[in-house]
Formats: sequence, C-alpha cells, structure tokens
Amino acid sequence: MKELNNEYKTWLETLGFAESSVKSLPMYIAEMLRYFEQNNITAVNQITAEAIQKFFFHWKNRKNKHTGAGLSQNHIYKCITAINNFIKFLKATGKNPIDLKLMREKTQSKIPQVLTQAEIRALYEATYNNARRVNTTAYGQRDRAMLAVYYGCGLRRSEGNNLQLSDILYEKKLIYVRKGKGNKERLVPIAEKGMQDIEEYLAYGRKYFLVQRQKLKKPESNYFFLNVWGEPMKSFTARIRQLQEEAGINKPISLHTFRHSIATHLLQSGMEIEQIKKFLGHATLESTQIYTHIVNEL
Repeated sequence: MKELNNEYKTWLETLGFAESSVKSLPMYIAEMLRYFEQNNITAVNQITAEAIQKFFFHWKNRKNKHTGAGLSQNHIYKCITAINNFIKFLKATGKNPIDLKLMREKTQSKIPQVLTQAEIRALYEATYNNARRVNTTAYGQRDRAMLAVYYGCGLRRSEGNNLQLSDILYEKKLIYVRKGKGNKERLVPIAEKGMQDIEEYLAYGRKYFLVQRQKLKKPESNYFFLNVWGEPMKSFTARIRQLQEEAGINKPISLHTFRHSIATHLLQSGMEIEQIKKFLGHATLESTQIYTHIVNEL
C-alpha cells in the first residue's frame, strides 16, 4: 500500500500540482491506507466507496491531538481534496474505478482582509526606504516586481513561486500561468507600470541575486524570483513585514492579501465579475462573488 501512495505522489507531480500539495495530500492518503490495513483491506482492488466513506467519517470526527478540539474546516477540506484526487488517480491509472466524490459541507465564507489603494501605494513607495539592506536598489526592484506580480496580476502564492523567466510574454504584456490551481493554465495581463517594474528588476535586481549562485558554481536558474543566495524565492513574509513597518500599516498582510485586494479594486472600478473570475483563474463564479460582499462592506 505504501508503494501505491508513492505512485499517487508521482501522479500529482506529473500533473503539475503545487509543491505544497504534492507534499501534503499523500499524507492524508497514508493515514487512510493505514486505516484500510487495520481493517483487512490490503490490496487496491479491495478499496471500495464504502470503505473510503467509513474512513472519512472516522477521521473527521476525531479530536485534534494537540488541542483536543475538533478538526478545522481547512484541515477537513484538505483531506477531501486528497481523497478526491486519489480516486481520480485510481481511475486514471486503471487500478480501481471507484464511483465516489466527497463533498464539502457548506459553511459561511470568511470575508478576507484587503488593502486600500492608498495602502498599496504606501507599500510601493516604501520599497526603496530600507537603509538596512546591503543593496537598496536590488531589493527595492524585487519588492516592486513582487507587487506587480502578486497585486497587479493577482497571482496565487504558488503561481508566483513557480513563475519562470519564459512565462513573461513581453511583447503581449502577459504572464503565462502554467501551474494554476487544479493544474489550469491562464494568461494574465500586466499593466504598463507593472511591466516597467518587472523589466527593471530583470535588468539589474535579479542579476544581483544571481551573483551568489554564480560564486557557488551552480547552474543558471530560470525562476523569476530569487533570494539572496540565488535560489528560488519561497517566502516573502519577512519582506512584507519590513514594507509594512516602513508604510505604517498595522493590518495582517500576506501574498494572498494582494490577490484579494486587486480583485476588490477591479470590482470597485466597474469591471464585470465574470472578467474578474477569468483574471483570477477561479473555477466557479461562486469563488469570485465573495468580493461583492467586501465591496458592499467598504
């Protein structure tokens, strides 16, 4: 059964799932397979829809081993995603065509945190203000490129992390998102100022971050965002905190806050919600409609 889970992980990688999903989803399946073995289900052809449902009922009603409370909705949703993709994997590989799809329970959506346009401008102006850095220009250019990609283009964290140099279509002023949620591809327009910030980062800032990589004699990297070691940038948490401090913004901010903010600002500007859905890469209009509630509360 362990080998089956390894095959599932490889299948996720092949389909281009985000690195975080490739790591986390098989963890839920490993637990399910252990449950099966404890209940004398030891072969893939013995797995049934009923067995999966029994495991899920058993799993979701247990207590959190650290807090003693019930499992969070987010934890439960991830397990549902893992199992539904595992069922797809079994079908796609011809191992076991199980007819089952676990459904999420309807819950009240939490209104996400957004920044005002004035706060976005304050963050933008703060990009060159930090004198503690070794190279203010390189860091400032990368910060502005970050805002261009995550705010201006509304990319998800994993989409920006996976962004390659070849994904910037300069003549068309587009970003090609090759590893979107659910392995969906899309083209996202880049505003004139955003394109200028991206080009300035590539002309100087990114080359500065490549120096350490070249010193270590590592091969050239095609990733768009690089850290001080020339490695792919995986987290902007520290950078965002410093920008917040410089801009005097106290509300919590993450990369996803930028995505929520641009969607809200586009809706405020009069863009049709169907166009915003396409821009964000949402699978359904229901996911996009949360921003109408935000606008109504502002």
